[in-house]
Amino acid sequence: MIFNNITSTGCPFCGTGCALSVERSENGYKVKGDKTNPSTRGDLCFKPIQMAKALDTNRLNAPLYRLDKTKPFQEISWDEAITILAQKISELPKEALYFYLSGQLLSEESYLFTKLIKGYLGTNNVDANSRLCMASAVVAHKMAFGSDGPVSSYSDIDDAEVIIISGSNPAWAHPIIFRRILARKKSHPDTQIIVIDPIYTETAEKSDRWIGLSSGSDTMLYNALMGELYRRGKCDLAFIDRATEGFELSLAEALSVPFADALKSCGITLEDGEYLIEQFASSKKILGLWCQGLNQAVDGVMRNLGFINLFLATGRLNAAKGSPLSLTGQPNAMGGREAGYLSNALPGYRDVRNLPDREMCEKQWNLEKGSIDSTVGMTITDAIDAIMDQQIQLLWVACTNPLLTLPDLQKTEHALKHPSLFMVVQDCTMSQTASLANLVLPTLSWGEKEGSMTNSERFIKRVRPFKSGPEEAKCDSDIICGVAQKLGFEGFEYTNTEAIYNEYKALTEARLCDQSTQEYESLSYQWGGERLYADEHFATHSGKAQFHPIVSAADTPDSDTFILITGRTKKQWHTMTRTGYVAELLKEEEMPYLLMNASEAFALGIQENDVAVITNALGSLEFRVRFGRLADGHVFVPFGYPSAPVNILVPVRNDPFSFQSALKSSRVTVKAKA
Repeated sequence: MIFNNITSTGCPFCGTGCALSVERSENGYKVKGDKTNPSTRGDLCFKPIQMAKALDTNRLNAPLYRLDKTKPFQEISWDEAITILAQKISELPKEALYFYLSGQLLSEESYLFTKLIKGYLGTNNVDANSRLCMASAVVAHKMAFGSDGPVSSYSDIDDAEVIIISGSNPAWAHPIIFRRILARKKSHPDTQIIVIDPIYTETAEKSDRWIGLSSGSDTMLYNALMGELYRRGKCDLAFIDRATEGFELSLAEALSVPFADALKSCGITLEDGEYLIEQFASSKKILGLWCQGLNQAVDGVMRNLGFINLFLATGRLNAAKGSPLSLTGQPNAMGGREAGYLSNALPGYRDVRNLPDREMCEKQWNLEKGSIDSTVGMTITDAIDAIMDQQIQLLWVACTNPLLTLPDLQKTEHALKHPSLFMVVQDCTMSQTASLANLVLPTLSWGEKEGSMTNSERFIKRVRPFKSGPEEAKCDSDIICGVAQKLGFEGFEYTNTEAIYNEYKALTEARLCDQSTQEYESLSYQWGGERLYADEHFATHSGKAQFHPIVSAADTPDSDTFILITGRTKKQWHTMTRTGYVAELLKEEEMPYLLMNASEAFALGIQENDVAVITNALGSLEFRVRFGRLADGHVFVPFGYPSAPVNILVPVRNDPFSFQSALKSSRVTVKAKA
């Protein structure tokens, strides 16, 4: 392939979805922001700038196979690899198959997996790592607005008068969005930045007010605010009457606890509560941002809905008064959801439980009616249990590393090592998960393949290659199609990626995520426009937005244990399989750490830089201690470090609506290492 000297592409990291311009020269690659892109406007952080240095490091160069997972791998040919996989799939009933995908796959790749798994194999036993980061936000949006899809845009930052960031640290996790927030503050100093978080993060440090609530008390706070706004006559009753339903039931729950008592149970002051009331009671434009602090919780859907309720109650779902904007964790979790890769979904925001949705996809894929199962498939944590019970006997993992990212990692490891499980890992590096596989399929990486991605504001952009990959590596689409063809399935003969996209986009026509009019080569498009539901007509059955009663259940600290909070570091990404090989990104982040309040550490006889042991029923880990500022009774450890994977200490506790795991917190004891 001949590559251009300058290539327009997209960033492979967070959901901000920065557009990039990569310059090739004899000295290597120089990554810059693409200033022609209207979504991110040429800005970018240090991760993609440094990433090109590690593209050829720790790469898989050939398919690897072993029948016995305790034996060494042997290199095999691609024909052998595809034949082995197709034969294994053919030998097993569809109920014994499971597929685990990723928000880092390109949309075309996610679409092909959906077509193969749900259409041709006839099983919905597929999930994606979006289950771990965005499922609660997805379900909440469906419950409130009738569909997945963030309702506003980054442009709302530019004229917001108040920006409330709840359960997110965008200074680290979405740095370009936070840089845009700071630019708004610099140009309009009266803009208020408010951070609601148990940890005094870098985002909180640069805000106007940090509200350090106790972990788990989010819903109590949102209810208290909505109830008090109503008591003071500050709800937008005209908007509520014409555009929403369910307010009365939600209000009854919100009024059930006196305002001062609710704030006390949240661990925040009456002054902080009054300050928040003042903002929502005003006519100011308020933008609400959130991410994993709300999503990764046993009541994640309730936290999302509680935050959304505040905007509905004050009529803030428009350009003038503001709106809520959910931040996406991965670069293409949005695109994967649009393509239907979650266990209940089909392309174009369709659902396997809906007969017309199934029939539309069956028609598009030239399948007989009834080919697509109407039963929602297992989620990934249920699949781990099913592996242990020998119900699932083949697991195909693509572009993700569950051995470090799922809850209860010791249980996960036991499942992945189970002798009855044949595990296939499709990835560009030898991850911890790949090291336990029977069959490893080497893929091309970012910078070596093409397709499209959708970011947190619904903006779709092209991803283009600017270099060659390892000689024996294949793009994910070729692998999927190769297996499908070996299984004897027709409909997987594509001349190029554009043909895949054109087939996929036809299934988005007349859907909320409609991109059917777009041309692949020039793809640069925000579906739904700057903000959804501008006409106040929603995707619900009634056409009105829905309030939902929020049941509060705070998890307050006690004297014997701490609430452990997990989260990202500033420079690393997920499980460090790529960024962990870049010296500039490892600087000052070489090792994980335990962040504590100094006073609480001193009470345990722990000094800064001492080694502490954190323990619960699942196990123990050791970390060197740093002092910081947190809500009382809380500690923080970054996730993703193979040397000390904190998810060992996180139990499997799932939200009852979204089945997203409560990865954000766990209870632990802390003591000085003897």
